Amino acid sequence: MADIQVLDSGKHRDLRIVTKRGAEYGEAAHIVPIVADELGNIALEYPIVLVKDQESGRFGMCAMLGFEQGENLFLDGDVWDASYVPIQVRRQPFSLSYTAEKDGEPDPASLVISIDMANSRVQEEDGERLFNEDGSHSEFLQGVNNMLAELGPAVTATNAFIDALVSHDLIEPSQLDVQFPGGDKKRFEGLYAVHEETLSKIEGDVLAELYKLGYLQGAWLMLASIGNVRKLMLRRARRDQA
Repeated sequence: MADIQVLDSGKHRDLRIVTKRGAEYGEAAHIVPIVADELGNIALEYPIVLVKDQESGRFGMCAMLGFEQGENLFLDGDVWDASYVPIQVRRQPFSLSYTAEKDGEPDPASLVISIDMANSRVQEEDGERLFNEDGSHSEFLQGVNNMLAELGPAVTATNAFIDALVSHDLIEPSQLDVQFPGGDKKRFEGLYAVHEETLSKIEGDVLAELYKLGYLQGAWLMLASIGNVRKLMLRRARRDQA
């Protein structure tokens, strides 16, 4: 169970963070959330899909890392075999939290860095220090702060991008039929993708607006990324043969 605490230079002065990759650090996942700012990098290596939250009805954008629960085909021991690692993986065990509200809404001025003390990356013996001896932020923590500062606005921009896809009927349910080397077949349901036919028919002011906002390019990147499913299948085949 997570133990989220606001990062404090006094209380957490001696903490260190293990930065190497590994399943023991929660990275054995077959799907991971991504943000729109990452699309250019993600589309080169990972299939990109949309998933729907059954409670809120909202869509989230994710990169596929494998085909089964707990299967990350990019992870080989302590090596992540890709040129780009999604930010939601790299930010662990840190997050942003609001400590106060204003007019019934989270107060942006109260935004602070939090840490999951239950995460196995959090140690006192090994890893990168969070604070210097004088209590100031270490170079590592400054880097974390910069990354999280970019992530907040990126999440907002991603929601706006997905809302635009929804408003223009550019999302459709998608069945992913996979045949693995050796003949095994599997169908994955509950996924969503960009509706290519509808996207190709957009014109006029809508086309211009989507292009101006960068949403048109994002939608095509998502479509193009589906070709990475074949690469994922080859990774699965190599793993099964090892």
